[in-house]
Amino acid sequence: MSLPNELIDEILYRVPVKYLLRCRCVSKEWCSIIDSNAFIIKHSKRTSECNLDSGVVISGDGKVFLTDVEALRDDNVDVIELDDGFVSGAKFVGVSNGLICLCKENKSEFVVCNPSTRKYRKLPRAPRVFVREFEGVEVPLCGFGYDRVNDDYKVVKIGKCEECTVVVVYSLKSNSWKQIQDIGSNVHFIPEQGKFVGGALHWMTIKYPRTCCGIVFGIDLGLEKYKEDPFPDVHGTFVCLVYVGESLCITDNYSESHTDVWLMKNHGEGNSWYKSFTVEQPGPFGAFKFIRPVALSNNNKDVLLEVDRKKLLWYDLEKKSVKNVTINGIPVKFHTHLYSESLFQLAEAKQLQKQKPKLSEDKKQKKQQKKGDDFLSKGFKLKL
Repeated sequence: MSLPNELIDEILYRVPVKYLLRCRCVSKEWCSIIDSNAFIIKHSKRTSECNLDSGVVISGDGKVFLTDVEALRDDNVDVIELDDGFVSGAKFVGVSNGLICLCKENKSEFVVCNPSTRKYRKLPRAPRVFVREFEGVEVPLCGFGYDRVNDDYKVVKIGKCEECTVVVVYSLKSNSWKQIQDIGSNVHFIPEQGKFVGGALHWMTIKYPRTCCGIVFGIDLGLEKYKEDPFPDVHGTFVCLVYVGESLCITDNYSESHTDVWLMKNHGEGNSWYKSFTVEQPGPFGAFKFIRPVALSNNNKDVLLEVDRKKLLWYDLEKKSVKNVTINGIPVKFHTHLYSESLFQLAEAKQLQKQKPKLSEDKKQKKQQKKGDDFLSKGFKLKL
């Protein structure tokens, strides 16, 4: 007795990606279902709705490693290194909907990777006209995210010139770069990678000269327009913008005292920051310069923290207790990010493939006739 394809589809789309990749080997029918665009979109939507960020990316010293959140609960954690030539020596740019973006050569060469399928796509360099715009500027800022309006993935590159700030955007769907509206010279960007949350990339900025205040500057990837959100009430010596799941996060570090962690409740709805928790110093895990929340547990009782880019630990918010995470084989200093596993295929778009122009029937006949005329004009010899 065989199940109808509709029922198989309903069962499979609830299965995690790592098991679906094995299920492709069951039969041609299963492989066809799992590889279809309709199934990939449906599975990705469910993963997003259920907030299933189960994968972990660890980057440092030009290397990229993979593990998962549940593995970080173990006493000793083993990781898998992405050792492909595309990845070697690359730096982390961003992650969105299961895809990771990496860059090389002073952020002039980009690679998009699906860590679940181990597929890569090298992006074309920006056209020369854009490259000239970035000549003489400091190291450009970059970000990577998903454009849910146009079902597209985009890389944003920002460079500050004398009179303005230039912004160019790459589209994975069109496989091309374009320049969008410049940003005024009164907006000063803090040199960090863009944080993707709520359909937009975000940077910490300072706006001159009216208020000289801190703002979160966002680039909406769907509309390709700019927006600004105010900072929460922060007064620490070191302020950092990060993201935790689907929330923007600001850590307000008071030197040798404590760190307040602020989350944005309703993204894009005015000043909706709230103080989520505070970590005292020296506290349960000793003195530190800064902390960065990586993930909150499903019950919101503990949080995965990255401390000084040197260690990971689980911090129980109620008991104020700590469980250290020991990871084998990673660099001394590293960055940690979550990603949701995806079946997204990184094959080149069909419309971008170079195809020879088709000849009309008349042209084909003329071409064949010309070949025959050439053959007869040259003559031939018959050997017996």
